[in-house]
Amino acid sequence: MRLLTYFLLLILISSCTTIEVTKEVVKVSNVVKEKVGDQFEKKKKDIVEDKTIVEEQQIITEEKEEEKTIVKTQQKLAQINFIGKKINEIQNQMGEPKLSRSDGSVQTLRYDSKSCRLFLFFNLNSNIKRVEHFEFRNYMGVLLNTKRSLETCYREYKLIS
Repeated sequence: MRLLTYFLLLILISSCTTIEVTKEVVKVSNVVKEKVGDQFEKKKKDIVEDKTIVEEQQIITEEKEEEKTIVKTQQKLAQINFIGKKINEIQNQMGEPKLSRSDGSVQTLRYDSKSCRLFLFFNLNSNIKRVEHFEFRNYMGVLLNTKRSLETCYREYKLIS
């Protein structure tokens, strides 16, 4: 009888150990599953962020190209072309600028009117400072892209009648 009792006790203890080991294995497998799932989600999130960055870069590139096109159109429609004029010629014609700023090798003059901003850009590295680029913007900073709006600016600056 004692032998039977020892045998049953041994089976009971060993089965409890098996249950405990099984519980621990389940816990470990759940932790591993969570970690792998987290890594998968992180990777998925990184891929989504990479796509978003690429899309934003594409939008910025398209907007820059559009601005270049508008500026070229402005310069074609310009009744008075400022390119090649010296600073003193500009100041004799337009007066003192509202803003004059040097940044690196570029000097910018800004003239303000009621609804327009005229920006003139000079290369400070050249011997003779001449207008290398100009553009008209509205008071909100948006490039003007119609002949009518450009004519309005020329009238406000008293460059045409």
